[in-house]
Amino acid sequence: MFSRVICAAILGVCAELVYVETDISNGLPAFDMVGLLSSEVKESRERVKTAIRNSGVILPPRRITVNLFPAGLRKEGGAFDLSIAAGILIAANQVVPVLDMEKTLIAGELSLDGRVNHICGVLPMVLEGKKKGLSHFILPMEDVREAEIVEDVTITGVADIAGMMLALRGEGNVCDRGEEAGRTTEEKTYKTDFADIAGQENLKRAVEIAAAGMHNMLLIGPPGAGKSMIASAIPGILPKPGLEECIEITKIHSIAGILDGNALMRVRPFRAPHHTITQKALVGGGKKVRPGELTLAHGGVLFLDEFAEFKRDTIDALRQPLEEHRVVISRVYGICVFPADVMLVAATNPCKCGYYPDRNRCSCSGYDVKKYQGKFRGPLTDRMDICVAVPEVSIEDLQKGKKSESSETVRKRVEAAAAKRVEAAAAIQKERYRGQQVRFNSGLSQDQIQKYCFLGEKEKSLLGQAFKQLGMSARAYYKTIRVARTIADLEGCEDIRECHIAEALGYRMTD
Repeated sequence: MFSRVICAAILGVCAELVYVETDISNGLPAFDMVGLLSSEVKESRERVKTAIRNSGVILPPRRITVNLFPAGLRKEGGAFDLSIAAGILIAANQVVPVLDMEKTLIAGELSLDGRVNHICGVLPMVLEGKKKGLSHFILPMEDVREAEIVEDVTITGVADIAGMMLALRGEGNVCDRGEEAGRTTEEKTYKTDFADIAGQENLKRAVEIAAAGMHNMLLIGPPGAGKSMIASAIPGILPKPGLEECIEITKIHSIAGILDGNALMRVRPFRAPHHTITQKALVGGGKKVRPGELTLAHGGVLFLDEFAEFKRDTIDALRQPLEEHRVVISRVYGICVFPADVMLVAATNPCKCGYYPDRNRCSCSGYDVKKYQGKFRGPLTDRMDICVAVPEVSIEDLQKGKKSESSETVRKRVEAAAAKRVEAAAAIQKERYRGQQVRFNSGLSQDQIQKYCFLGEKEKSLLGQAFKQLGMSARAYYKTIRVARTIADLEGCEDIRECHIAEALGYRMTD
């Protein structure tokens, strides 16, 4: 007897349908599997056989051949267990499905006792299945809430093989959907907000501009000035992601196996890897290709603290992804493309001791300062839209903060003021770039800059002088215009004015 069941394989942050073909024929008892399988998929033979036997089903001693098609697509992970078991049971006439198997996807990992366990990447599987015309999905009970994010499909959660057999017969429990099934999650409370930061008004202004246009940012200042603190407060004022962005962010975290609560992520991610991180962990890759911190921060903030302490090759690996907003990893068996549209925020000290140019406290020689700053100056720094010097907090600001009104009152006022301006600027950008791939000013191409960032004669003259005097690169020239566009949006101005160009130039500190 022959059967065919549909499953899915993860490739990058997308899924590809895989057809599990099973044939049971006369001959010496054997169980063969083919189709470019990884070691964990090959091991599923023993898991599936044992799980079926422990579920009370006795298979006849015949020859079983399982083919996972297409053969050229590498299959990894344990998600094929349940579909292989279903194919064997159907081919052995142990279950007669009433469902249309050409429109049903089955995925799940099996325990030896027949239980169906959680798998990663359920959301992209369901999205791809719906795109290809599938309408019914039999998945682990733990992953039902995640699958329910996709509308207009039928989701059946199963706890074990017996439940899967009932589902194939049309007797399984189809999951009830609430109004926002799978699309609700608790609002994340960030531990830091702008009300907690004493002084640093110029820095807060720069961060507000960066957040409004999703601009990359470099903070340079002495230890204890508040660089890390204000970076951790950025997610709280970022524009809220739309439904399409939320689904895209959730897909990535689902594949990485770090999805919190199996529900739609409605907040932008904030990732802060340690400076000892390897290149593959940051950008992605490895023997079994996985998304790196850069992709996990897609749509949100990637914060690199102690920027100068990162290995040079690790930092240099960010250069192309920051320009293209994606990571391309090539392997013999295929190419994986991971999205990488992030707001990069880096923080560093100006020298080894951290106190340059205060010669009363700095013990570094001129050579040492130049050598240390050489670690973070260069091509990657040129890709930073905003570079800001962070001064030390004065005692007056610290003491004034203690004597001011309650933190709750200040928090509400600060959040309302900052968020209102940022959301207004985000709304302007959303309307301006409707129907285009770009969402924020930081992603404007040169052609789009010509279209949306018109400069008058005064603005061109000021920018031209700065270009010559500061020795700016062409990249820095266009980044300055993008920042000026965001400043104008924050003020609600349609045209970029001379004052907007001047403020944007003030954030080109490295030049």
